[in-house]
Amino acid sequence: MKKPPYPYRIAIIFLMLTVMPIGATQLGWYLYDKQTGFDFGMIVGVSTVIYAAWLMYEKGWREEDED
Repeated sequence: MKKPPYPYRIAIIFLMLTVMPIGATQLGWYLYDKQTGFDFGMIVGVSTVIYAAWLMYEKGWREEDED
């Protein structure tokens, strides 16, 4: 699979690291309680950080495109 252009890669990583943990926190808070929402946010946050690091370092997403 071809890598997206550099600005899109940065936007994808930014959104992944912000929207997903915040959304999981809010959803867990709304559906269950404050502590469960916080736990959901931490679990999703750690998972997304690991995935973002894998994309950046193993897949080479942090290098700019060479045209």
